[in-house]
Amino acid sequence: MFPQAPSRWVCTDAPVTCRRCRMEWRSGDPALTLACRGCDAPAGAPCQRSQGGNERACHQRDADAQRLRLMAPCDGLSWDGRHDKPARLYPVPVTGAMPVLSGAPVSKFFD
Repeated sequence: MFPQAPSRWVCTDAPVTCRRCRMEWRSGDPALTLACRGCDAPAGAPCQRSQGGNERACHQRDADAQRLRLMAPCDGLSWDGRHDKPARLYPVPVTGAMPVLSGAPVSKFFD
């Protein structure tokens, strides 16, 4: 599944809150219930972007989730209506986490 070893770990069903509008999804990012057209990640799996970025989903996945009304567009200060949903990235496997290719730094604080 991965062209190279995973560089980070992320819990796709962990609660997430938009940093712009403060909308919260207790069961995880609704966009991740869809397959991603941007990076070809399957439904339920994190987006794979080896060049970096600590967002939970590619732009295409977010757009599809909004189009299917799984989530409303962000009413915060965003030019594209996209929620700012940062992923908590771990340097090692943790309970419930899935591997993700990302050049983004690990999160500063662990639960």
